[in-house]
Amino acid sequence: MFGHVFADYAFFFRLLPIGPEETLVTAKWLVHHLAEEGRDYNFKNLIKVWTVTDEQDRDLVERNQEGVNSIGYQPGPYSQQSERSVIKFSDW
Repeated sequence: MFGHVFADYAFFFRLLPIGPEETLVTAKWLVHHLAEEGRDYNFKNLIKVWTVTDEQDRDLVERNQEGVNSIGYQPGPYSQQSERSVIKFSDW
């Protein structure tokens, strides 16, 4: 899960693995409880950037999974420099 908090809204994004090749994605946008759509914010504008980037991320992840599922895939070692957190998690 990650979240971004801005002056006028907050955005939370959760990825929950539900199988070896399936993930449940939940996105939530929060605005002030007194804010009114159309007056204080425009929902389409609020989600525009997140929708585009989420679609790009989904496409990237799906293509990566296709590569992992291919006959030519061979897992390699984790990078000691850039994947230290992944190594710690695997060791755990």
